Amino acid sequence: MRIVTYLLVTMKTVTTRIPEDDEEALAELEAELSADRSEVLRRLIRQGLDDWRREQALDRLRDHSVTLRTAAELADVPYVEMLTLAAEEGIDVGYTTEDLERDLDRI
Repeated sequence: MRIVTYLLVTMKTVTTRIPEDDEEALAELEAELSADRSEVLRRLIRQGLDDWRREQALDRLRDHSVTLRTAAELADVPYVEMLTLAAEEGIDVGYTTEDLERDLDRI
């Protein structure tokens, strides 16, 4: 017996106008990814939203309005990844990558 599970995702339809040069870039990306226009646009929107969430979380971390753990939750990334992103941005969170490595060695 074979069990097949389907994930039902509810999607909304969005209509927008884009400049011709962006349309040309989309056509190139469609060919490169072997994907249709809808799939390419969904991927680009997802990537843009992920980037935006990370930037918002880093801005709030930089302003000290959230903790590192909360920033990771806002960005929807693991704690260790947020620590790395903060270090790359030069944000002092009071906990370095070396501290993390030391703590991991202790475990």
